[in-house]
Formats: sequence, structure tokens, C-alpha cells
Amino acid sequence: MFIIDVEGINGKTETLYVEGEHSILTELENHNIVVDYNCRQGHCGCCILQLISGEVYHKDNLIDLSNDELLACRATPMSDIKISERGY
Repeated sequence: MFIIDVEGINGKTETLYVEGEHSILTELENHNIVVDYNCRQGHCGCCILQLISGEVYHKDNLIDLSNDELLACRATPMSDIKISERGY
């Protein structure tokens, strides 16, 4: 089980407890936290979030990301993580 600390995504700041089997986007949706997305395939970049701490695993994607960014639709937690909207 992993912890996802959410900082200010759509005005929500909370702690989620997840198994890590689903994408971060799906986990956020399951906890009623809305994140912009379009393709769910890692092609459009609409769901880029800032990774403040922790490690994630990215499935295939076509977007270049910096070390402190993740694609919510393609990333799953590998440790406890803290995330926010970019520029938060």
C-alpha cells in the first residue's frame, strides 16, 4: 500500500491510501479528485502533474518530462508520493 499526498489539486489537499495497481489518474478519480486529461495514452500531456517527492513508474509515453513531473494517466506509485498541479 502506498500513500499519495495531494497538494492543492483542484483546491483539494488530502492523503490517499492506494494499492498502486492503477494509474495515478485512476486513483485520483476514484477519490473524486478531478484532473484534466484527454487521451489516457501518454500522448497529449494534459494530465502532467508535479512530483514533489517519491518515485513513480511510467508506462510508455511520448511526452518529455522533467524529473519533477509525471503523467498521471501513465504513472503508478513505486513509493509514497507527494503531488501537486504544476506551478502550485
